[in-house]
Amino acid sequence: MASTGDASEETKAAAPESEKEVEKPAADASKEENLSTEKPNKINAETARDTVMTVVQREGGQIAYAAEELKKDKEVAIAALKQDGHALQYVAEELKDDPETVIAAVRQDGHSIIFASPKMKANKAVMLEAVRQDGHALVFASPELRADKQVVLEAIHSDGTTLGYANESLKRDKEIVLEAVRSTGLALLFAPEQFRRDKEVVLEAVANKWQAIGYAPEELRKDKDVAKAAIACNRQALAVIDEELRNDPEIIAEAIKSDGHSIVYLRDEFKSNRDIILEAVKQDGHALGYASEELKKDKEIVMEAVSEDGLALGLASPEARNDKTVVLKAVAMNLKAYDNASYEMRNDEDVFEASQIAERLAMLASVKVDGYALRSASKKLRADREIVLAAVKQNGKVLVFAPEGLRKDKEVVLAAVQQNGKALVFAHESLKSDKEVVMEAVAEGGHVALWHASDELQKDKEVLLAVR
Repeated sequence: MASTGDASEETKAAAPESEKEVEKPAADASKEENLSTEKPNKINAETARDTVMTVVQREGGQIAYAAEELKKDKEVAIAALKQDGHALQYVAEELKDDPETVIAAVRQDGHSIIFASPKMKANKAVMLEAVRQDGHALVFASPELRADKQVVLEAIHSDGTTLGYANESLKRDKEIVLEAVRSTGLALLFAPEQFRRDKEVVLEAVANKWQAIGYAPEELRKDKDVAKAAIACNRQALAVIDEELRNDPEIIAEAIKSDGHSIVYLRDEFKSNRDIILEAVKQDGHALGYASEELKKDKEIVMEAVSEDGLALGLASPEARNDKTVVLKAVAMNLKAYDNASYEMRNDEDVFEASQIAERLAMLASVKVDGYALRSASKKLRADREIVLAAVKQNGKVLVFAPEGLRKDKEVVLAAVQQNGKALVFAHESLKSDKEVVMEAVAEGGHVALWHASDELQKDKEVLLAVR
């Protein structure tokens, strides 16, 4: 056998030629073969160009370890930059000054413009690509390009807050400012004072981001139109608008219409106002939770609340939860509302029947979307033919959850195997011998479905020809 590194030269010389050429153990050969087929994932200054190309296409930053001549290779560099724009920092200096190379980087990550040459940061075509990918790349642009309307518009379309990087002359351009606040209302922070006092600009800003109202001057925070726009954007604006406006019936109505849950931000006196609560629960039944105790007993209000969401029954007074009309409506809207009814109502024959009907309808709707919902159905519902038929049409394999009587039902089994031929395994034995059923199963499920057919039909020429 070939000698080790510690063997003497004499021993090496004496070793028979045949021993020197002994084949490597199979395990070692296999290991070497695997290594040769593995994709390389690390490179160094000695790594060949083809290997470097392979690696940087998966991990662009690896170009940092490549030989200097490969960092100058435009094709290799572009391959790396398409995967990781920030790899631009590792390529040769001359490529940081090359438009095609830099564009490859900024299209992947606009922020990578930071590593480009000053000349590229002043190149309009390059900078347009950068700000389209990341508006904040504008901060690295040359002063001339931060004063270029086209470049700045591209940046603020990406993120309106990049208005802060624009040249002062463009910040005084109303078109630019309007585009910025439409992109994100928070850009109002970077607008000059003249535009923070411009009602048109402020309206656009708060309609996009209600928090922008915080950047508006006091007179506009008291403006009813501005307040309405902010509230329409988000009910939380009620918490920050002028105190006087929070008590304005018109503002309150606007808030409730936008989001019934806005009631949470109103003073207690409004939570006792029947008209306000009635409107609130029509929009969001759960607003009932903020109503006064007296209004939680109001049958009309509670009916509106449970009509919007049956679960709102749990927020009603004990008297309302013991009202049969209210409970029936709530259960019809949401089966789970049954648990919120009074003990007396849960034991009422009509209410119980209504809950059963609601449960059945809910299960029927569920299996139409996901047949596997049949798995969680009660024994009674798993024996419901309409439900099982709908379930197997969505997923044939759920035939397994059906009782034997329905696994004998030819229409049900046909529907199951047409959706998934392999469902034949769950059919009753009598239907595994039914040629029509088996033909449908093998047409969809192929040989796997055929395995579950009766022995006789597995040899049937017509069935075999139907195998997909």
